Amino acid sequence: MAKSKSVAAFVVAGLGLGTALGVALGVFAISPTVSAGGAGGESSIREEHRRALQENQIYQNQNGASDSVINELSPKIVDGSLAQRPVLVLTTAEAVDGDVDAVKNLLRAADAQEAGSIRLTEDFFRQENSDKILSLVSSTLPAGAQLSTDSRDAGTHAGEALGAGLFMDPKTTEPLATSKERATLLQALREAGYIDYEDETILPAQAIVIVTGRGSDGYYTDTLAKLATQLEDTAGSTVVAGRVEQAGEERVIGKLRAGGTKVSTVDSIDRASSRLATVLAVKEQLDGSSGAYGSAPSANSATPAFPKDA
Repeated sequence: MAKSKSVAAFVVAGLGLGTALGVALGVFAISPTVSAGGAGGESSIREEHRRALQENQIYQNQNGASDSVINELSPKIVDGSLAQRPVLVLTTAEAVDGDVDAVKNLLRAADAQEAGSIRLTEDFFRQENSDKILSLVSSTLPAGAQLSTDSRDAGTHAGEALGAGLFMDPKTTEPLATSKERATLLQALREAGYIDYEDETILPAQAIVIVTGRGSDGYYTDTLAKLATQLEDTAGSTVVAGRVEQAGEERVIGKLRAGGTKVSTVDSIDRASSRLATVLAVKEQLDGSSGAYGSAPSANSATPAFPKDA
């Protein structure tokens, strides 16, 4: 797995390219209501708008070039870093297929064992289904697992049940549940319409990556944040990755970061650097650490540290 240190240096340079969004794009839209009597008048506003469009195009081109370089080098950086480590991917209904596929491909490049993929459906995040989910997981809970008596919400209890059903013991690497217990829980949730997965594809995992999209405020955010927290509390090694909007104060990544959880978070998952960060964050979690990565101001850095031989 030996690689030249220039690979890491080249990627770091790529991560430094701008991610500006062209904040001046709205100026022209209001120009008809602006008096032409000011300095330069309407022509000045038009020129400013033209420059903003031009600068934004330059930023987009730079970012595209950066993504291209990082996409090419990422498999070399993560190569072998998750060998013999089973990783399960949990997705939400609004997760973008391209984001999910990119993360899965990079996990394969890291030689992670595929523990399967489970999709949380829209019905899982409907508040009117909360009591049904609570009843279902309590009746199919793997032996030895316990449900919180202080937090009786669907996110917490589902996270506790799924954690017990899907994870390995972090110390012994033995599954926390039997195959029959895991199947009973997952089949019940699928038959009720709350999750979806392919038969005979789900194996015990040492790490779980949750890939989400832009998300929404309210019950969705609270439920997913509590589910991720309980997965982490059950056996550790949980990473949540989503679009940059999820880093907002009222979205999942924002709440997890503000709450001081040990769940690793990655925003801007549509960017190559954040996809790389997601796989590196899995390795970091398995090594006993966590962090916040991506492009949002609340991130600690763009990515975790690269492997020493990268």
